[in-house]
Amino acid sequence: MNKFIKIRISSAGAGQNLAAYLARSGYFVHADCGGKGKCGKCRVKLCSGVLFDNPECTHVSQPDAHGWYLACRVYGGHGATVLLPEQEGDGLTDFAGQNLQGASSSADLGIALDIGTTTLAMALVDIESGSVLATTSALNPQKSYGADVISRIDAVMQHPEALLQMQQLLLDTVRDMMRELLRTKTAHRMVVAGNPTMLHVFCGISPVSMGSYPFTPVFTDAKTLPGRELNLPVQSVTLLPSISAFVGGDVTAGMLHTRLCAQEQPCILLDVGTNGEIVLFTGTAFGSRLYATSAAAGPAMEGAGISTGMGGVRGAVCAFRMQNGKPLYSTVGDAPAKGICGSGLIDLVAALYQANELDETGAFERGEQYVYATDEKGAPLSLLQSDVRALQLAKSAIRACIDAICAHANLLPHQISRVFLAGGLGYYMNVDSAAAIGLFPAEIKQAVHSVGNAALGGCVQVLANPDLIGALQSTLSQCQTLELSTNAVWNQSFMENMMFPCKEDET
Repeated sequence: MNKFIKIRISSAGAGQNLAAYLARSGYFVHADCGGKGKCGKCRVKLCSGVLFDNPECTHVSQPDAHGWYLACRVYGGHGATVLLPEQEGDGLTDFAGQNLQGASSSADLGIALDIGTTTLAMALVDIESGSVLATTSALNPQKSYGADVISRIDAVMQHPEALLQMQQLLLDTVRDMMRELLRTKTAHRMVVAGNPTMLHVFCGISPVSMGSYPFTPVFTDAKTLPGRELNLPVQSVTLLPSISAFVGGDVTAGMLHTRLCAQEQPCILLDVGTNGEIVLFTGTAFGSRLYATSAAAGPAMEGAGISTGMGGVRGAVCAFRMQNGKPLYSTVGDAPAKGICGSGLIDLVAALYQANELDETGAFERGEQYVYATDEKGAPLSLLQSDVRALQLAKSAIRACIDAICAHANLLPHQISRVFLAGGLGYYMNVDSAAAIGLFPAEIKQAVHSVGNAALGGCVQVLANPDLIGALQSTLSQCQTLELSTNAVWNQSFMENMMFPCKEDET
């Protein structure tokens, strides 16, 4: 059953965009499209009063056929009361397969934090031993300002006050997560990873300079702040260094976690998410050259921008297969299905393609949608043609990223000895399904290895050994960044790989 929060619009909210007003008031609002009225996920119901179609409050808005309003398209009426669906978080989870352990009251504790565009992940660490004692995760509340970093940068461009609002939403959630992990204990240090936009907002520094050419971050080096400056209950907060405007501390932390630059043979670190971030190391046997790049894949692989998409939270379809023509699926927490997350979406599209429900162009062979599950009320959950197209764009961008960086390093895909697949999606992704839709070149399928949340793992290592930051920055100074906007290989590969590859039984 859906749970709702009842909210009364104050006089300050009268004539204000309802989605913006709710976000400023600290409520979590899904706005994957950045408030353009396209994703349909910022739905509210009106209990009393009226909502308006314009800020002058001259025209009363009407709900859709099911009684819903889109919060991003209406304006508050003074005293109106609305119902906002309550969002579920991810809850307490194990990290990297480690068992939870007790910590003595005298233990030197630290906090590792990975600020993802969609999800926040946090670990409580025994600094002396480097052991992870417990972890937790939560949805990033900044989704109220859009599902991707570009939408959030645009929000700050248009409304500079949104920077402080996004920072406070983020810090409030971080404090809540810390309380959950620490309880009566005290942490001394925090190490933070995240993409450059998230790191800027975390510090209250405008990311606007990364929103247009030449996409210049205000800072890329490691940064250490007193905890009190961010009103966080730790002595110091260290942000890991970034490489460029779109290859951030989450990737550099992953480099530490995977020991990328200690590999003898060519290898790749790939973080699949809203942005496809990739680092290629040619190997100590082949000149130890380091390259990095990223591509805007869009939020489809994190469940955003998909008609029934959602994050990897309770009730999300996270795995899918066909058996004798019948759909079989699993959900997070084995709960009734509510929607589909990235790993489930990749499985679903791959299964439909293999079952000839989709052709090689991604078009449905029969009809314009496919019912993949039913919710707890028996209502159908469907994959639409637009959802398939969104995934095609995302997977093609990632695939082209791999092709372009290999070509730049004068390597062929079969020469890559290992692909470290990082991130929450990477941990749950079925590699066979990803290969079936063409996310990877077929030649590197066997080289792909999931490494889970490598960003959080790198933060844990830095907590135990702070000297790693200096060594990391020295390595990054030798890294060459590949610009894809004018890269001929990327552009050609992106167009070619929009289609699905030939099926294995057809090759």
